[in-house]
Amino acid sequence: MITLLKHEVLRTYDKLALIAGVAVLLSLTGALLAATGWPLLAEVGLMVGVVAVIGLVPVCQFMLTAAYWRSGYGRTGYLTQTLPVKGAKIYWAKTLWAWLVSLAGAALSIGILLAVAPLVAAGNGGQGASVLTSVREAWVTLNDVAGPAGVTAGIIALVLMIIIWPAQYFFAVSVGSQAPLNRLGFAGPVLVWLGLYLTTQVLVFASFAAVPLAVGMDGDRLGLVRFDLFAEMAEGTSSTADVMPLGFLPALLVITAVCIGWSVRSWNRRVSLV
Repeated sequence: MITLLKHEVLRTYDKLALIAGVAVLLSLTGALLAATGWPLLAEVGLMVGVVAVIGLVPVCQFMLTAAYWRSGYGRTGYLTQTLPVKGAKIYWAKTLWAWLVSLAGAALSIGILLAVAPLVAAGNGGQGASVLTSVREAWVTLNDVAGPAGVTAGIIALVLMIIIWPAQYFFAVSVGSQAPLNRLGFAGPVLVWLGLYLTTQVLVFASFAAVPLAVGMDGDRLGLVRFDLFAEMAEGTSSTADVMPLGFLPALLVITAVCIGWSVRSWNRRVSLV
């Protein structure tokens, strides 16, 4: 497994480094433009910086998905599939690397945001020096309201939301590259992804009804509150702005687990490059 992981690192690190470098450069450029305080230029700079920070992780995941397809099912797929290693190990090496990159990209995004925030704020009233202080105060407030258990649960949920996407992208590529969809080239994975997307929407909606719970204010602290989706739909109201429904998590986790299991089975039994 370690050897396979090293291979993934060597095969993709240059492209990942380029993506990270571009994100940092765009964020810095956007922050400098925003710091000017000039109406149009500052707004464009802020938008560029936000897009660079938010887009870093998705772009890295898309790049790794394309690399996954090329190495497993593209021109170099024959070489990969003839390695004297069980297909599941190859799949897990690629997936673990994608997860590590995704989490590192999220950490880098946060770092970029904290680094450029004072510069942006300096051009908007000269309050740049207080940005980090505000972040610390917000963190203390969050701990007071949610408690250590709530904060930990929130971080775990965020991590899960980041790493589920590579598993689903890889599933679309694996199943979309099986016969007979493999005859469509990259269109096969796209069709599978569209089917997965529609299925996810249906199951998530059903999960909202099956798990009528949400995170919201319960007195002066965050806690679990009841979220009745159908009652709100019948009344024509929505409290989703005040609470965060939890129904989507079980559905996404189950779907992702199925995607992983199906992808492993595909690598072990169903790979076809004909």
